[in-house]
Amino acid sequence: MAAFTPAEVEVILRRLADEKAERFQREVLFPQMARAMRLPSSDGKAVREALADPYYAFRVMLGYYAFAKRGNDRVEYSNFALQALERVLKGNKANFGAFLASGDAPAQLWNAFVEVCQQNQRKVNEQLNRGLIEGLAAYAARVYAEDEIGNIWMDIQQAIVKSGRVEPIYQKITEIRGIGPKVGSLVLRDMVAMYDLERSIEPSDYHYLQPVDTWIRRIGPMLTDEITEETADWVIAGKLSKLCRRHQVSGVRFNQGVQYLAIVELRDLERLKPYLRSLAQSASRTTDGTRAATGTRPATRSLTWRG
Repeated sequence: MAAFTPAEVEVILRRLADEKAERFQREVLFPQMARAMRLPSSDGKAVREALADPYYAFRVMLGYYAFAKRGNDRVEYSNFALQALERVLKGNKANFGAFLASGDAPAQLWNAFVEVCQQNQRKVNEQLNRGLIEGLAAYAARVYAEDEIGNIWMDIQQAIVKSGRVEPIYQKITEIRGIGPKVGSLVLRDMVAMYDLERSIEPSDYHYLQPVDTWIRRIGPMLTDEITEETADWVIAGKLSKLCRRHQVSGVRFNQGVQYLAIVELRDLERLKPYLRSLAQSASRTTDGTRAATGTRPATRSLTWRG
């Protein structure tokens, strides 16, 4: 049985999709992307502008997303991968196009990664890492062969804008060995949120924009009776997407808001339910006060959804 009433669910969804998602982007997403690109500013505008450059876009894919689900090894192996990239480019981003056009970009990047790991006396973990590193390089090389630019990030973004679909590009991303469903959805979620593309996407594809982790699995049954502890990840993604749409709340921003709780504000799953209760109750008190003072219902953010 859901832990919250429909009215409380709407409040919780809105609080997560508004202020918590905003803080996630400002405090987590943009700073970490900027760090992967070595930008002096983590302002959202600066990050978006840098992603239009194929070299910086590749650094984000390699240094922020590729190892996103590797737990304690994430930061270390992300840094090794970025060091390997600089090694094959000889420290000059102007060599990125020639690297992609070389015909053996995947092998070059993998061999450099092996060298960096060995120099740091760390395991290469070939079974986990080789397909991931070579796959991203091969993807960028294919894009370069088509447009002589090779920007993975913008290739994905433009595919979404042109078709209004995410399923085809999701399948393309997750074909890379090591980029599983969660990382594929993570890339698409952030991209759709950053460029405000959600309204233009076919609603039947919304579940591809909901990466499901332990926090999403825990919050799902609290918000709707349609989700239980045994529900499959892809079903959870679909049910939560529909729940957000029903309440005219951004599903991608809701998911980012939950991630903010997970990695910044709470970090402890056992604190989740009482925290959500406090969110709902604090909003209820604010609403009651506003009604008492003005005699009207406070304005809420209005969204118009496709479909």
